[in-house]
Formats: sequence, C-alpha cells, structure tokens
Amino acid sequence: MLRYWLSLLVFFIGFYLTVTMSGGHPFIYVDIPSLIIVGVFPLIFLSVLFGFKKMISAFSIPSKKEANKDELMEGLYFFKIYGRTIWFAGFISVIIAVVAIMFSLGDIMALGPNLALALISLLYCGLLSIVIIIPFTVLIKKQLKE
Repeated sequence: MLRYWLSLLVFFIGFYLTVTMSGGHPFIYVDIPSLIIVGVFPLIFLSVLFGFKKMISAFSIPSKKEANKDELMEGLYFFKIYGRTIWFAGFISVIIAVVAIMFSLGDIMALGPNLALALISLLYCGLLSIVIIIPFTVLIKKQLKE
C-alpha cells in the first residue's frame, strides 16, 4: 500500500510540473460542477447500489492481509462497476456541456468555458481511473492470485 501512495505522490507531482511547465496554472483544472458530477454522483449511486458498509469495505480490501476470496471478488466487482459509473457520469457531463454550447452558439464568449467543462469532465474520469480504480483493481487481483 505504501507503493500506491508513493506512486500517487509521483503522479501528482508530475501532473503539477507538466501543467506549470506548459504555462498553465493548476487551478484552471478545478471545476466544482464537474467534480460533483464525476466524483460525487457515482459514489452516491454506488452507496445506494452496494450499501455504504460494502462500499467502505471495498476500499479497505487492498490494505487487508487476510481477505477471503468472497470479499476480494466483491471488491473486484465493486471497482468494475465504479469504473463504468465514473465514465458514464463523465459522458453525461459532456452531454450537458454540449447542450450548453449549442444553446449559446451566438455568444462566442460562452463557448470556451462550456467546452472546457466537457473536456475537464473527461480529464477527471481519466484521473479517477488512473488514481483509484486501476490501482485498487490490480491490488485485489494480486491478492486473488495468492
């Protein structure tokens, strides 16, 4: 689990350096509505679908040394559904942004922020997949092989 945290730290440092070296500012990548749609709504949906206790259990499985096969399979299923839910939420956010773009075609100043909303939502989906879903899935699959 220490490897996970170290790789996460390296990933975010690399992301920060890439953004700043390209002349951008990290805060332009923060969009609260996109974070809510992509980050919060899938967790709410999964807590209803799986239950809050099972959701917390799925996140704690990779750090458990003595998880049984049923727990591991349930955690693997959870992260499979979580990954799909994040991408569906991202696509819903993109559709919302495209509708806003179509609505404001006459206003050139509104096109940029709406297009940025669409792209940032997809960026958040990718980041959540790379930072949470893929590592947790790999850790659970490693435990299943043991």
